[in-house]
Amino acid sequence: MRATVVVLSKVPGAAPVKTRLVPLLGEAGAREASLEMLRATLELARRFDALPTVAYSPPDADPRAGFPGLGPCRFEPMEGSGGAACLEEALARAFRGLPLVALGGDAPDLPQARVAAARDALEVHGAALVPTGDGGFSCLALRRPVPGLARALRFGTADALGSLTTFLESRGLRPLHLEAWPDVDTPEDLERLRQRVRAAGG
Repeated sequence: MRATVVVLSKVPGAAPVKTRLVPLLGEAGAREASLEMLRATLELARRFDALPTVAYSPPDADPRAGFPGLGPCRFEPMEGSGGAACLEEALARAFRGLPLVALGGDAPDLPQARVAAARDALEVHGAALVPTGDGGFSCLALRRPVPGLARALRFGTADALGSLTTFLESRGLRPLHLEAWPDVDTPEDLERLRQRVRAAGG
């Protein structure tokens, strides 16, 4: 079963990206790290969607200049204010009758099997998430767009996952929480990513 995959991202250079990595990598290094993680995420996305959507902000940025070397994908400017509003907008725009999968651009080694399990759970649960372990999620799968999603999401808070789960349940869904997989926000997260890549022989 295929899916429509959406990846949200700020355009490096047009908006601050990975600011918590700047003390370690510098601004240019943080921008490049963001791009490398986005490229890896899109490689994963193409295993489910030949032409995944990069939903970007700010909407007046030039994605071709800001996202070099991404490979085949669609670009959609997001008008929403904040990540939650952009996510709801992106999913509504992208929906074409197939299951929807939203990926964070900062979990570059998220296993394909974890995404497939989230997508496959939709027939029974209607929604599935891969938590990050710090209150957020690295993958959200939905059978169809859910109006009001932005009001339920509190990105950047310890309760983002809990508030989203409660909201989805209020809409008659039974969201399945799969085994967590970390994203990369801090220097410590980046070091753990490097360790996982080395352990995997990458």
